[in-house]
Amino acid sequence: MSDNLLRIGTSAIMANSTLLNTTSNNIANVNTSGYSRQRTEFESQILGLGVGQGTTDRLISEFTSIQLRRDTSKLAFAKQYTAEANRIDGLFSNPANSISTAMNDLFQKLQTANNDPNAISTRQLIISSSESLIDRFATLSNLVLDQATYVNQQLDLDLTETNSLIKNVSELNRAILSFGSGDNAQPPLDLLDRRDEALRMLSEKLDIKVLDSGDGEKLVFMSTGQSLVVENGEFSILSLNGNPDPNVRNVELSLNSKPSVVRNLGIEELGGQIGGLLKFRDDLLIPTQMQMGQLALAMADTLNSQNKLGMNGNGDLGGNLFVLPQTNGLAFQSNTGSGSIVVDVEPGRVDQLPPNDFLVTFTAPDTFTLEATDTSGNILAGSAISVSGVVFPATLNATDLGLPDYYGLSLQVSGPMNNGDRFALKPLSSAARNVNLATTRPEDIALASPVRSIVASDNLGNAKIDSLIVTDTDPTTSAFAPPSSITGAPLQVIHIGGNQFEVRDSSNTLLGTTPALPAGQLNNIMAQAGLGNYGFDFNVTGIPQTGDSFTVEYNTGGFNDNRNGLEMGKLQTAETMRRYAVSTPNADNSVSFNEAYGTMVSFVGDKTSQARNSQAAAEALYSQTLQLKESLSGVSLDEEAANLVRFQQSYAASAKIIATSQIIFDTLLQSVR
Repeated sequence: MSDNLLRIGTSAIMANSTLLNTTSNNIANVNTSGYSRQRTEFESQILGLGVGQGTTDRLISEFTSIQLRRDTSKLAFAKQYTAEANRIDGLFSNPANSISTAMNDLFQKLQTANNDPNAISTRQLIISSSESLIDRFATLSNLVLDQATYVNQQLDLDLTETNSLIKNVSELNRAILSFGSGDNAQPPLDLLDRRDEALRMLSEKLDIKVLDSGDGEKLVFMSTGQSLVVENGEFSILSLNGNPDPNVRNVELSLNSKPSVVRNLGIEELGGQIGGLLKFRDDLLIPTQMQMGQLALAMADTLNSQNKLGMNGNGDLGGNLFVLPQTNGLAFQSNTGSGSIVVDVEPGRVDQLPPNDFLVTFTAPDTFTLEATDTSGNILAGSAISVSGVVFPATLNATDLGLPDYYGLSLQVSGPMNNGDRFALKPLSSAARNVNLATTRPEDIALASPVRSIVASDNLGNAKIDSLIVTDTDPTTSAFAPPSSITGAPLQVIHIGGNQFEVRDSSNTLLGTTPALPAGQLNNIMAQAGLGNYGFDFNVTGIPQTGDSFTVEYNTGGFNDNRNGLEMGKLQTAETMRRYAVSTPNADNSVSFNEAYGTMVSFVGDKTSQARNSQAAAEALYSQTLQLKESLSGVSLDEEAANLVRFQQSYAASAKIIATSQIIFDTLLQSVR
């Protein structure tokens, strides 16, 4: 009997000691990240002879772990996106950075100058305001581009950490596998916790799926099926590659044992912090850069075009006020030709430029297709423009090609090119910080019109020339001859009766005659006379009499004229910018400067607001799942303290069994002496 009591007591002591160890380990690791509460369970021995074999396991729910990894990835994505979006939103919500304020100030100074066009002081205000506007564009653009640099730096750090976690999971798989499997193999609980924690941390970086293999390994895949950790310790690594733009890098995946096999990953395949960074870059940062670049180029080119239609303070034809930047086409790494492309905006065609990047693809050495792309580099359906018969070197724009729409671009293409060569064109990405003033001389502001009309003093009718509009001062395509003349001027416009007019040059040579025009509709006289290439036109109002004549000449000495300045002022509200690269017929595809800037600011604010709402929802879901996991796997000090007291009492009672066994054994010995 004493032998049985000794066996029972000894097993009880051992069992309660193990229980105390398990409880003490739980208490000791209450603050250990990734630790799962452990529990030891025993079986009773047959025939009532004490405690049998005990097993210590972790208290975990695999279903809850899967949910937690999923919610961790979603929350990390939302937090990263929101953090970056808040920075951009802060830039545009700061009144000190407002481009709209600087634009309105420029046009206000222009109106002031129109009130006294002969004053140099008011023209100087236009120059000063233009400098402020350029500085505002450059400052805001640099801040946005700094954000792009930060994104690339953060991607580098995140990928380094991600690859380290992937490798760590693979090594833990090997370590756990070395403990073997089977009924007698004690699982390495601390390694299992470390692996689960590594998987949770990996889910912060990427959206992952985890499967159990038959031998106890955890196989890790991306949400769309690409393998990260497979059997026998094999794993994949992530890397960055900017093709063709080194500043816009994308994530690639390759197997560690076969690094030459590379697969490009899209944002939808990533998730987590990395996906949040790339989503922010493609959905918010790059579109903002392009819209700001489009606005800067539109303002500069539009004001240039109108200034060139006027006469400056020196009495000469106006010139450019701003210098527009050039950009180089970015060749793809797979190109086999040695050609290159330089991109400009064709003067006067900025209204055709949409807020997009472009792709040039050569389908033959002398044939290519120009297509607009979205922020992820995907081609927009219906945007293709084909050009063939290219002879290198060539300058290709809408005017030279005779195309109604070439997206406002002018391409300087140098060969040779091979079939399949591709170039990414990014004329907007850094345009806002690279627009500069072409002049700082107030005299170069062309407020006056270069053409004026004079009514002959002996005219019998009450007709006069009206709406004298200049449309072209280029000497190659008009009658204007720099610096300050019109070929053949002064021109004489004579009413010959029957609502017909003839136009003669300074030598009285007949240049053209209009057909009989409807009464009250004596419009576009130059065009009606076949002289539409002179670069200006006008209407005749009132009732002319036969023989009435009018003189049209260069506006020599007309410095108090503000007609071109008024046309420049109208640009503030004119719809001179393109909304979309591809639009449906009869759609409103144009917008003004202020509308474009307002749309850009609203776009940033709307995206940021959506991000904040998404983060709030993700936090609520994550908190719920974490509480569910902690309710099972978390260590409760109150519960463990109660267990500690209970197991201490059980241990003391077990010791009493051994003591009782000793007393019985001693009594038996005394009885036989």
